[in-house]
Amino acid sequence: MWPRDTYIVDMKRYLILALCLPVWAFAQEADQPQRKTMAELYPPLPGVEYYCTDSEGARIEVGGIICITASCQTWMARCEMTSSNRMAIWRKTQDGCPGASVAPGLLDRLEALQPAV
Repeated sequence: MWPRDTYIVDMKRYLILALCLPVWAFAQEADQPQRKTMAELYPPLPGVEYYCTDSEGARIEVGGIICITASCQTWMARCEMTSSNRMAIWRKTQDGCPGASVAPGLLDRLEALQPAV
């Protein structure tokens, strides 16, 4: 065979292989059951209650969403479970909070600092 003929035969093999691999991969995915979530794989330990706390120490259940203000920044956060060490943590969901323009009490403190005219 000439070198060019070998190249063409090799390219045909690669083309056939490239066309068959995606079909094989999709067939493998269809056979596998749906993957379980971390909550299904690692259910809560019996007798242990998981929850987060807000800035005043109030209990917020897992799944609860609150507005957090720290370092002059405000954001929405959800109380969620970590997958690695079974702890409840606050996970940021979005910047800013709907309806919250100024941190609670901040405007009163600023007005108290201004001299009366």
